[in-house]
Amino acid sequence: MPIRSPVPMQPDERMLGKYRVGRKLGEGATASVYEAVTVDGAHVALKVLNEESARDQEFLARFKRESELAHKVNHPHIVGVRGFGFDQGKFFLAMELVEGHSLEEEIERQRKVPWRDAARWVLEIADALQAVAARGIIHRDIKPANILLAGGTVAKLADLGFGKQIEGSGAWEQLTLSGVAMGSPAYMPPEQVLDAKMADHRSDCYSLGATFYHAVTGRLPFNGRSSSEVMELVLRSEAPAPSTFVPDLPKGVDACIRWAMHKDKQRRPQSAAELSSELKAILERPDDSNRFRKRLAMQKPTPGWLVPVAILLLLLAVAGAAVALLR
Repeated sequence: MPIRSPVPMQPDERMLGKYRVGRKLGEGATASVYEAVTVDGAHVALKVLNEESARDQEFLARFKRESELAHKVNHPHIVGVRGFGFDQGKFFLAMELVEGHSLEEEIERQRKVPWRDAARWVLEIADALQAVAARGIIHRDIKPANILLAGGTVAKLADLGFGKQIEGSGAWEQLTLSGVAMGSPAYMPPEQVLDAKMADHRSDCYSLGATFYHAVTGRLPFNGRSSSEVMELVLRSEAPAPSTFVPDLPKGVDACIRWAMHKDKQRRPQSAAELSSELKAILERPDDSNRFRKRLAMQKPTPGWLVPVAILLLLLAVAGAAVALLR
């Protein structure tokens, strides 16, 4: 970020902490994002919680967690977080200002992203996940909407709000209710659907594989009329091979995506570093699928009785959490 001269303040301009709030960059269900400038002229993105989200103590705790976890990691492919603040009744997060758009928007624009572009961006996020893993952090919400393309060319991982630290401290772990799925169902691996506490670094590899799948095919790996239906599909069904929708997709790329999305986490990438290594290999030899042959041996389907039981447990856990919040 280039150094800018201090910007003079105007008496009628809105301030939040040390930030002068500028144009709105976007708005979601829980927060709005603004361009902002510090008193010394540095430009940032300011994520401001809306009133409803700020009243939700669990959501507020995740918002603070995003700041604390992001402060632990400094990497060129991770959106930097400058700090967390509260002013004038507003909770906000100051982040690196990324000029660009999300991978989700890129998929909507192109429908099918060229596989080399998608592979390069996925590789950059795999490198970011290595840095996250080195700090003992699991992201748990890898998806196209959480990958920003700076200048439309460089991928950056955002949003550690669902993140979990598994080394050094159990404080954040307490925010995860046992038996509750956290994340975005279409990109979640089976173990995370069953219980967010079961997610580990291999779960992030699966979600990155599902993101790769969506980018090159223009389709979600699993699609249903409700979250519970999608979760049932994740547990019970196999996603069609990406080459079903992209016939000219190189065999090695197709195999790499299916390997990353293996339902058995013992047989998918065991780390972001392993996935990164294979992504580099397929960029050089995209038609080489032999390396994945043993890894893609017939997967055992989830037992039929487990699916309804898992969904029932999820519903009971969510109902229990709702009751606890109302007390």
